[in-house]
Amino acid sequence: MSFSEVLKETVERIPGAVASLIVASDGIPVEEYKVENLLDFNDLSAEASTFIKDVELASEELRLGRAKEFSLIADRCGIIMHRITSEYYFCVVIRPDGNYGKARFVLKTVIPKIEKEF
Repeated sequence: MSFSEVLKETVERIPGAVASLIVASDGIPVEEYKVENLLDFNDLSAEASTFIKDVELASEELRLGRAKEFSLIADRCGIIMHRITSEYYFCVVIRPDGNYGKARFVLKTVIPKIEKEF
């Protein structure tokens, strides 16, 4: 299954999801799929790099180990990021009224389908 197929399937399986993307930890987008523009993907990718570094640092400082998943829930949308490898993350953008629990579940089932490609 291609990355674009997995990204599309992910959005379709999550109520309220409007986009998904794979982004490198340095902020470079690998692939994206969107049905609605709640935010600019270029901006998201650029900010993802800083976000990832900050979460990793906090996790390290708290001696929690590597962060596997983290989210940002705001007024306009929510963003859930799940680690694929140490260098790549799967990101889902969800409307405020979307199903965040289902998003977390779907991400856990989707990641094994693509992680061997990295």
